[in-house]
Amino acid sequence: MRQHALPAYLLVACLLAPAYGPAREPASDDWNRAIGDTLTVVMRPILSVPQVVVPGQSFTIEAEADPSTSGWAAELQRGSAAHALTVESSTYSSAHERWFISAAVPADVPEELYDLEVTASGGIEDVTANSVMVRLSITGDFYFVQITDTHLPTHKYYYQSGADTDTTEMDDLRAVIDDINIMNPAFVLLTGDVINEGELEDFLDKRYFTRTKRILQELRVPVYLTAGNHDVGGWNDTPPPDGTARRNWWRFFGWRYLYDPPAGDPVYTQNYSFDYGGAHFVGLEAYNNYDRWREEIYGEDSFTNTQLQWLAADISSAPPGAPVVAFYHHDFQDQLDLGDLGIDCTLWGHVHYTSGSVNAPRPDLSLETVCDGERAMRVVRIVGGTDVHPSEPIDAGYDGSRLRLLFDEPNDGTSEEITASIVNNQGETFEHALVVFNVPAASAPYEADRGELFQTVVDGDVVSCYVRVSAAAGSTTEVTISPDAASGVDTGAAPALALVGHARPNPSRAQASLCFELRTPGVVHAEIVDLTGRVVRVLRHGAAPAGTHDIDWDLKDERGTRVASGVYFCRISSGDAHVTDKIVALR
Repeated sequence: MRQHALPAYLLVACLLAPAYGPAREPASDDWNRAIGDTLTVVMRPILSVPQVVVPGQSFTIEAEADPSTSGWAAELQRGSAAHALTVESSTYSSAHERWFISAAVPADVPEELYDLEVTASGGIEDVTANSVMVRLSITGDFYFVQITDTHLPTHKYYYQSGADTDTTEMDDLRAVIDDINIMNPAFVLLTGDVINEGELEDFLDKRYFTRTKRILQELRVPVYLTAGNHDVGGWNDTPPPDGTARRNWWRFFGWRYLYDPPAGDPVYTQNYSFDYGGAHFVGLEAYNNYDRWREEIYGEDSFTNTQLQWLAADISSAPPGAPVVAFYHHDFQDQLDLGDLGIDCTLWGHVHYTSGSVNAPRPDLSLETVCDGERAMRVVRIVGGTDVHPSEPIDAGYDGSRLRLLFDEPNDGTSEEITASIVNNQGETFEHALVVFNVPAASAPYEADRGELFQTVVDGDVVSCYVRVSAAAGSTTEVTISPDAASGVDTGAAPALALVGHARPNPSRAQASLCFELRTPGVVHAEIVDLTGRVVRVLRHGAAPAGTHDIDWDLKDERGTRVASGVYFCRISSGDAHVTDKIVALR
């Protein structure tokens, strides 16, 4: 493998953006666009309240549909890849007036952020974008990122000059998204005032919610949203009717049944919780009800009494010993007593400045904004699943130079050896930074000279190699991907064992056959491995006489399940001798 430092002149010419993720809209978008994706059937998981799951485990899908609905099916989608989920059960709850569907993720699904598609009888076909994150493992040592107050798409109000064309807040958020996608946190918490004027989705076709949902899909990690006063609280001097902002939030980011909640969900506001890595997280809707819409229900304070009752009950049901992290927009009336409630850390925004001590016994922390060029973030670490350690705020910088990912060759599947440089000028080390290399499948398998190559995903002629790297604070970390020099025939031992031709047919849709020659009697071990080196199937193990032998593979794994399309290797060994041949499986 070639190892080298990246010359200074080459760094300047590097490709700054990794070749993955959805295409970005140009800054000069046409504002008069059609409405974007709204929630219809699936109520959870959704983009703003996602699910994180490990392969082989199950999660619950909540869906609004007629009680007579049948034939529920679900799959995870990303690009051209689709992974069918196993529907274990589907139950309609009259108290909740919706379905609860248990779906299991297959054991071989790669780590990625997926869209969820759900289908059922009656023509139901619903997709929720970026709603399910598959992690190969979840530990008690991880970090997440808080951001707040993005005020999309512009901080100007609709009646101000330039409001129709200003996209500076979108630029600010995209700079933050670029950094977060390199950091690769477990998830993002976005604590309100996501949208500057929640009333303006339909008003004059400004499509504020539509544009916000699209830009958030550029994140490669899950994002949990909570609403703030700009999102749902309303403004007295905005022409759309009172309540428009809140109903828009439900339409794009929330649950429609909150207008008139069923008996099983008496809370009118959107609150939720989730567990991750031993910690318990609680998201609360918080605002001042400026337009006094349905004041008899929502009052005028940050939190309603029903919300506070829900919060106490939720925290009391958290796993014993789990640290509790609450996130919301702002506690306007100081209604939360962290000690009495058992909250270990709170994260919020609204005030547009940073306050609170990260070293306090129960940190109560506000954060500077993403908008207005501040581009602020806070990294919070969970250690051992018990200890919460918030960092001091960092920011993406006005020119994007604080954290950059650079490639010395095009990262588009044409170069078989690429060096990536993570330039980290932040004061924080990102132990789980991610680089995705796109390289030719024909040169697989690959190896990384630094970091952990933890998965490879095949898409036609291109292999995406996922490398986890520790990007040290204040330094540049380089990692090179290249063909694995150790794969193939061990020339020193080759005389004792040799392939006779190559696998046939290749590519194969049903069965592949190989032939090898054993020069002297010995114990033969033959196995199929994937691009990560994981053993998929043992085809043979036992004594064999000298001579020519055939091996067949029916493209199934040890469980008898047909393998996914992609590149595999048949590895045959006898004593110290070994040979390897490539097999391309097609479905």
